[in-house]
Amino acid sequence: MLLTPLGPIRVFVNNNEIEFYPIRYILDSRCLNLNGRYLIQYKYNHDYKIQRIRCCLPNIATEGNIESGERLEAISFYKDFTKVTIGAEAAFGLEEEYNYDYSGSYVSNGIEYETTLTTNNQIFQFGVSWIRPFIEENEYETVYGAEPSIMHWRKNK
Repeated sequence: MLLTPLGPIRVFVNNNEIEFYPIRYILDSRCLNLNGRYLIQYKYNHDYKIQRIRCCLPNIATEGNIESGERLEAISFYKDFTKVTIGAEAAFGLEEEYNYDYSGSYVSNGIEYETTLTTNNQIFQFGVSWIRPFIEENEYETVYGAEPSIMHWRKNK
């Protein structure tokens, strides 16, 4: 479990909660004001067949705001002066265009990947970041901070 100011982050596979170990990630010039930035990984094996891999804030009662970008699907939640963003490397509805062998969707309290019978072995990643307090000039930082493909790229560089 990862504790954010808006409650715990939990990961579910086919509606069963799984244990995970969040990786604290470094801040860089595009997200210096973040209070937390983490990478969550789930190792998928083709033998598992179809799975829904969800990262969420199960205790959140507010509706999230979708903030997507190129190969990034993200959802943000606001309360008082806090913003928490959960991101996934995906392009919902454009999977074929980007050669993804999986899809996904937004859920009321987070985001999820959905594998298919043709999904290859791979590591699915979620980025989680938050900022407190956020202001108009820095609230974009959570979206950048929750982009797992950038964290993965920087880690392996």
